[in-house]
Formats: sequence, structure tokens, C-alpha cells
Amino acid sequence: MPPDRLLSLLDKYTNVAGKRVAVLGLIFKPGTDNVRNSRAIPVIEGLQRRGAEIVAYDPTAAENMREHFPELEYANSPEQALDGAAAALIVTDWMEICDLDEEFDAMATSVVVDGRRAIDRRDRIVYEGLTW
Repeated sequence: MPPDRLLSLLDKYTNVAGKRVAVLGLIFKPGTDNVRNSRAIPVIEGLQRRGAEIVAYDPTAAENMREHFPELEYANSPEQALDGAAAALIVTDWMEICDLDEEFDAMATSVVVDGRRAIDRRDRIVYEGLTW
């Protein structure tokens, strides 16, 4: 599924202009640090067009993505990225992202669009799951 579908699902639930949005995972698949052809790039560009305040997390690729988007905030953990976020977009299914659960409770509003079916649907979050 293309990144614009991920963004359209987000638009269905919230207007992200001026709001903190967590982008979890910056590479296509876990185990690399290569951001070339990453689906996170058009997702971030779409969030920028929407006026979101983006905080990104990836355990290996943050420095490589910083070359493309030096203005973004880069979190040291998925928990830090989620803290106070109005929404979260899951782009890569890293194990530390798949293991998230109660960490979503730290969000300002718990809207989660899961592009990798990385987490389980749970109470207290608005969840949309899809795969590309």
C-alpha cells in the first residue's frame, strides 16, 4: 500500500497541523540503516505539507535520515517519540516498535496508523492497520 494511503487514513481521524506526530521506523525493513527508497520519506513529506511537528524514531537510521530531513526532531526511543504525540505512524516493524503497548497511553491522543501490522489492536487507541 502506498504511503499516501497511510496518510489518508491519518487524515480520517485527525488534522495534524501544529500537532506532534511520531513516525516510528525510517527504513523499509528492520536490520539495515539504509534509507534509500524508504517509504518514510514520502510519509514525512506528506506530514510536512500538513503542517505536523514530526518526531522520528529508528534504532539504526536516524543519522542517515537526518541528511534528508535535518529539521526533524529525532527521538532516542519509541517511547520518547510517542510522548505527547497526537498520532503515530508505524512505517517499519522493528521489534522495539512491535513490543509497544502501554507506551501509547503517553500520547496526547492515541491515533495509530500501523503500516506494517506491527502492533495488536487494543483498547484506548484509535487503530488503523494495513500492510504495503
